Amino acid sequence: MQKKLKVAFVSNDSKNIVGAFGSSKYFNIYTLEDNKIVDTEIREVYKDTVDDELNTLVGKNMGLGIGKISLSVMDPAKQKHMKMAKTIADCDVVVARKMCENAWDSVLQFKMKPIRTKNKNFEESIQQFIDGNLESYSVN
Repeated sequence: MQKKLKVAFVSNDSKNIVGAFGSSKYFNIYTLEDNKIVDTEIREVYKDTVDDELNTLVGKNMGLGIGKISLSVMDPAKQKHMKMAKTIADCDVVVARKMCENAWDSVLQFKMKPIRTKNKNFEESIQQFIDGNLESYSVN
C-alpha cells in the first residue's frame, strides 16, 4: 500500500487554479492513495498562522542548499509566503500557475514540492499529476 499523498492547488474561487501563490484565498487539497483520490478539502488561506515559529524555520535552511540569501533577511513578502505555506504544511505538493522565488522557497522550507503549471483546471491537473504528466515549468 502506498502512503497518502496530499496535493494542494492554489485558488481564489475554489474552482480554478489561480495565477499566483501569494494572491490565493483558498487551497483545494486532494488526498491520494494508490493513485486514487480518497478525499478532497477546501482550506482557507490563513496568513496569521505563523508568528514565533517563523524565525526558527527561516534560520535553519534545512540543508536544502537553496535560499541562502533570500532566507537570511525576512521581508514582509517572505513572511506572508511563509505564513501561507504553513497553512498547508501537511501537504506534499503545491501546485500554482505562478510562484515567485519567495513563495517557492517558502514551500520548500516546509518540505513540500512546488509545481508551476500552465493549466487552470483542477480535474485535468490532478489527473495529470496521478498519471505522472503534470509538468512544472521554469520561470527563467
